[in-house]
Amino acid sequence: MTGEARPPGAGPEAVAGRRLRGYAEIAASSLILGTSSTLIQISTMPASLLLVLRMALGGLALGAVFLLTHGLEEVRRSGCVRRMVVLGFVVALETMLFFAAIRGAGVTVAVSLEYMAPVWVALLAPWALRTRRRASDMAAVAVAAGGMALLVLPVATAGEGAVTLPGMAAGLLAGLLFAAAMMLVSSMRDAGVRGSTLALFYCAATVILFTPLAVWQAAAGGYRFTWTDAWIVAVQGLVYTGLCLSLYTDGLRFIRVEHAGILGYLEPVTAPLWALLFIGEAPPWTTYAGGAVIVGAGIFVIVFGAREARAPTRSLT
Repeated sequence: MTGEARPPGAGPEAVAGRRLRGYAEIAASSLILGTSSTLIQISTMPASLLLVLRMALGGLALGAVFLLTHGLEEVRRSGCVRRMVVLGFVVALETMLFFAAIRGAGVTVAVSLEYMAPVWVALLAPWALRTRRRASDMAAVAVAAGGMALLVLPVATAGEGAVTLPGMAAGLLAGLLFAAAMMLVSSMRDAGVRGSTLALFYCAATVILFTPLAVWQAAAGGYRFTWTDAWIVAVQGLVYTGLCLSLYTDGLRFIRVEHAGILGYLEPVTAPLWALLFIGEAPPWTTYAGGAVIVGAGIFVIVFGAREARAPTRSLT
């Protein structure tokens, strides 16, 4: 879980190349995903319908790749089919909660709460994956709690309707599920499953789970499809789902999950800038400060956790 995958017989140069690939994939996908939240705000489509159409379109593209590259054999050979199915439904629920958080709490708060996931990984990994608990993990949780306070307290005292308690709760739960997904992917790093294959499981689970809700919400709300929503679905499905989810998931196979988490912070760091540019959402300074503190908590996990990990065993980084 905490170390990078090292294939049998792989030399230092090969391991370094895999590591560089993982860093590049996660950094690139996170930078692109920074614009995703703003598009969700622009869309007038019910969140469940946007999610289902996004995943259906992404799934069609990924499904073609899967069939053309002998994906069935890859899945059978991995021996991880059950975990892939569980992972698919975890990501489906996480994405739906994230959409709900954006609608109920705004881009900046929703993204910041979801990206507490690396801190939850540090807290839950010893229990879920039977790894050693580190003192730095608990310190990081305390630091992140301070960041959450900066996000939540101004909202609670201002009495404004733009950010709701259910929206913030959805963001927090999305972060927990994001952490669970990261740990599940990391547990399968030696199974030889590509990121695009795992992303296909995300798409299938989402379509199965949320299509009834999407149909009901669209019909009950009298929603009418627009050209703006059409291009948003296209970008969300082909770019954010087909490309970015595949890159991010694939990158998790090659680097420490803590490092993946901190690189993933490129998304919440840039998301408020895109929100300000495209939809004029200008959060108070406390929101930026809270986001910075949460990012600091993730950095704390990596820097001090790596020092503790090197003491009793050989370095894996």
